[in-house]
Amino acid sequence: MKLIHVGQDEWMFEDSVIDFPNKESASNKSDADSAGSALNIRVKAFVETEVKKGRDINDIMNEVMTKFQNEIMQEVGEQPPTSFQVIRMTLEQNGYEAARDVAEFLVLENIDDPDAYFNLAFLCEEHGDSFLALLSSRECMRLYLRYFPQKFNWQKSKLPWGIMENRAFLRALFQLTNVYADNGNFELACAEGEKLLQVCPNDNLGIRERLVELYILTEQYQKIIQLCDSYPEDMLANIAFGKVLAYCYQDKLDKAEKAWDIAQKNLPNIAHEILKKRHTRPRGLHSSNQGIEIGGKEQAYLYWEDMGEWWEDNATAQALIEKKRAEKKKK
Repeated sequence: MKLIHVGQDEWMFEDSVIDFPNKESASNKSDADSAGSALNIRVKAFVETEVKKGRDINDIMNEVMTKFQNEIMQEVGEQPPTSFQVIRMTLEQNGYEAARDVAEFLVLENIDDPDAYFNLAFLCEEHGDSFLALLSSRECMRLYLRYFPQKFNWQKSKLPWGIMENRAFLRALFQLTNVYADNGNFELACAEGEKLLQVCPNDNLGIRERLVELYILTEQYQKIIQLCDSYPEDMLANIAFGKVLAYCYQDKLDKAEKAWDIAQKNLPNIAHEILKKRHTRPRGLHSSNQGIEIGGKEQAYLYWEDMGEWWEDNATAQALIEKKRAEKKKK
């Protein structure tokens, strides 16, 4: 693998065979694909049978990753399951500890492959093992950075999301931001998140929403305003209402109210949720795999779940809420 210049300020990873899962869809799409594959069904049955026999999980995975997969490829002519899919199958059948053993085994078998560390970090973060996730994610990033030439300029160079080969690295950088935050190192989380936004300003992963919360945690309110101004028509809740909250924490009620009026026009359901005195969970939330509708009641409730305490703990924000409630009653 190497990072090459492809014109203007754009770069891409070349000869990358890494296919990292998207966190929002990995458990749905990858599992659905594997369930429909004859290859994955056979591998899944094999792993389950051998575990019941009491065999060591590392021995089983060693066989799956070598002789068993080669045999299946010869018989049915299909591609073997990815490492991530194997980890996922083990998780479903045998739980987190067995899946972690598999992920750790794959790291040892592929000690210089950032993909292996990403998969381990992804699994650990998903199950609250935040410190191991951090260690794995840092090593993943260290390995990636070996491919960056000196002439790559972190202030000017871009890694477009539209170039498929770049997505693995961008997801790894997004993950590193999250695991730093999970472990309470918000300053480093901000630094990595800013780096991601710098090289991928279209922000297809949505790191800008997380940065708003990280900036509040680190009391960098002016950075929230600057970030929100960079995405003036954004329909993500933290961007639409982040500027309002930042002005509240700067004790600038007049500016907060002006920003509120704009945000309310774009996302009225979120404004309505903020003004509620009781916040009840919408029926059917997370009951389907259709995702969250932008501008819908589900998005509004989830925003309040994540950010409600910041509104409740600030006197200026409470003053703004009371003023808007009073205006609403007059209508």
